[in-house]
Order: sequence, then C-alpha cells, then structure tokens
Amino acid sequence: MAAAAAIGMSTGAVALIPTVMNPASSAVVPTVSDADVAGMFNAAQDEFARGNATAGLSKLRTLLAANPLDTDALALQAFWSDYCDDSRATQSALTSLDNLDRALADRVRNSIAAIDKGVGIGPNPVPRYYPQTTGIVVLGAGLRPDGSPTDETASRLFAAWTQAIMAYESPIIVSAGGAHHGRTEADIMRSWLVAHAIPATRIHLETRPQTLPQHALLTAEAVRGLRLREVVLVTSPDEIRRAASDFLIAGVPVVGATTSTRNLATNAAAPSKVNQKWIYQDATQVTGIPAGRGTSIAPRAFITPAA
Repeated sequence: MAAAAAIGMSTGAVALIPTVMNPASSAVVPTVSDADVAGMFNAAQDEFARGNATAGLSKLRTLLAANPLDTDALALQAFWSDYCDDSRATQSALTSLDNLDRALADRVRNSIAAIDKGVGIGPNPVPRYYPQTTGIVVLGAGLRPDGSPTDETASRLFAAWTQAIMAYESPIIVSAGGAHHGRTEADIMRSWLVAHAIPATRIHLETRPQTLPQHALLTAEAVRGLRLREVVLVTSPDEIRRAASDFLIAGVPVVGATTSTRNLATNAAAPSKVNQKWIYQDATQVTGIPAGRGTSIAPRAFITPAA
C-alpha cells in the first residue's frame, strides 16, 4: 500500500516523499530522501550544462515522480521543454507550477517570451538617436596583461562612442567585472571614453559582473536607479541576442543594439533553436533557478524586476 508524507513547503525541501507501508509492522518507510532528490536535481542540471537537454529532461521526470511539488524542477522542465520545441510538455509543467508558485510560473512564462524577443534583436553597427530616458549599456570583454582593453573591448568602446555621440543626451552604463593591478576594467573603459570627449558625468560604472546573467541582473539595478525607460546594448555581434534575452528577463527593456563589426556577417541571421542553448542556460539563472543543491551551492541571485 502506498502512502505519502508531506515534509516542508519550501522549494528546496522534499515537499512530498513517496512512502511504502510495511505489512508486518505498518511502519512508514520513505523511498527517497531529501539528499536523493537533491542528487536528481544536480544530475539534471549537469546534463543541461553539457547541452544534453533530452537526458536532463529524463532525469527531471524521475525527480518529479518522486517529488511532484518541486517547483524548481517544474520551472526547469518548462524551460528545457520549450528549448526542445515540446509545447505540450512546456504547458503541462507551467500548469503544475501555477498551482504551486504562480509568481515563479509567471517569471518562467515571461522569460520564455523574452527569449523569443531577444533572439530577434540582431547586431547593428549603425548608431541612432535616443532620448535621455534611454541608456547606453556597454559590456566589457576583458583586458590585456598590460591592463589595456582587448581588441574586442576596444571594438565595443568605439561602438559605444559612436552611439554616445549620436544619442548625446543618453546616460552610459559601463558594465565590466575585470581588474588590473587594483584598477577595474569598467574604470579603464570610462577613461577611454573620457579621453575621446565623452563627459565623465554621463558615465556610470557597474564593476561586479563576472558572467552575462550577472551583467543583466546587476545592471538592472543601475537602470532603475537612473530611472531609465529602456536601454540600447553595446556588445559584439555573436553575443547580442544572448545579452538582449538576459536583460529582458531581468526586467530591462532593450530597444536595440549597437554592436562592433567583428564577425558581423556570420551573426546576421538568428540562431536556430538548437543553437540557443546558452540563452536558455542563462535564462534559468536570471530567473533564479539554482544551478544545484547542496551546502556548496550559492543561493538564488534573482532580483525582482520593476513592474
């Protein structure tokens, strides 16, 4: 005879553990532990990180059979089912999630819609005018060993400079997490812009990001602080669609992209679904789904976007 024991209601805990009744003693014996479910979750995330979406979804189904109230697992199932173009499985996961955590379900729905919109924002090296309520966000791409900008960072700075000249009222946010001998990459990038006649008062720095999802989440704070309505992103052609999706998911409206010209032709067309793996990987992080479970896993980094 099967029974079930409810244990906690938090996302990370085992909310429903299948149990088995022992006929001889009538004792309730759990068939899976909290650690078992954490292991299943981590195994699924490992598969997604390797690009094995089908294998990851299979492991999620095993997890959800053991714990159907695991909201993080349902959110992952919705994301990666959409990546696999399985609309029925996506909707089923979202329906189940609606009954458990409506706010998370809405974030996942909005994130999937943001991916579709972000993929449509292609590279464009031609600057245009924007009003002062539109910010220019330029993403760093590293420094040379001597502390000077890499070729890609220099290309982005030139694109940001041309965009800043055209949109002469727009604030500029430099988002870069590198450093050299105590000086941040963002400060070095600001110095380049100032040396090319951009007033320092227009430039705002975000020095903490180490990953693209962090660029989006942390820069979102600056966007809200400056009361900007939207942003134009400045990055490389091969990163723009991923960056646009991340920023949109973080709640930052992206009106366009001014990119460098490096590899422009090869990135003109939108990537097929199978080539959007990194976009979906980022989306789960920006939405706040943990990369794994266990004492060594960092907590969620999700920042609730402004309405």
